[in-house]
Amino acid sequence: SSGINAEYGGDLVDNTEDLEDFGDVDDGNFVDNIWENLAYRIPAFEATKVLGGWIGYYEYNTLDQNALIGPHPLFTDHYFINGFSGHGIQQSPAAGQCLSEIMCGVEPHLDISNLSLQRVIENKPYKERNIL
Repeated sequence: SSGINAEYGGDLVDNTEDLEDFGDVDDGNFVDNIWENLAYRIPAFEATKVLGGWIGYYEYNTLDQNALIGPHPLFTDHYFINGFSGHGIQQSPAAGQCLSEIMCGVEPHLDISNLSLQRVIENKPYKERNIL
């Protein structure tokens, strides 16, 4: 589907109608589909209940769902460091250091070439192989 996608309760939903209003959280999917499997694997979940939830954008690029880090190939004063899809809290220290090194003209201490915008322009996805 086209448009902007958002992660909601384990479902990917297309929210192109009204980007400002996700509506109310419907925890039915969790209760009906996920909770039973959790309780089967971890019996302590039988005694738990859903107290609340939230809905928000799931930020990633649609080519390969990985982050974009580095300079724009045409506009030399534009830099990217986005698309971490919730992993930003884990990856931001290293990503920020790499981008600051690039901006200072220093070779990044990590090889982040696979996360450049060039791969999107050339339609060369960088697939994550270690997603559980």
